[in-house]
Amino acid sequence: MNDIIPGKVFYLKDAVNIKPGRIASRRLVLSDIPGMPTSDQEWVLYAMDQQETISSETSPQAKVIHVLEGELHMQVAGQSCQLATGASIIVPANTWHEFAARKGCKFLQISI
Repeated sequence: MNDIIPGKVFYLKDAVNIKPGRIASRRLVLSDIPGMPTSDQEWVLYAMDQQETISSETSPQAKVIHVLEGELHMQVAGQSCQLATGASIIVPANTWHEFAARKGCKFLQISI
């Protein structure tokens, strides 16, 4: 990600935009940043317009979900949860989960 510069303040929520009727995503390639070691972690920013959903999925890696803006509704292993701005949740590996935005929202997903 070429707009992240070591030693300079940046805002993840400004790196992806909510687009009408769509889900936008942006993968952050941290190894492209000078001085950053390579890692198996994958960082992806998402911006979801109101009423957009990501259907039920599972992953072999655990995920950390952190809401940057708005409110994200999730189902994790059949349990409903609402994450407001600043809230986070860990989705264990191989666990079914889904996402829904009743209003526009932005979130960071880190696969660990």
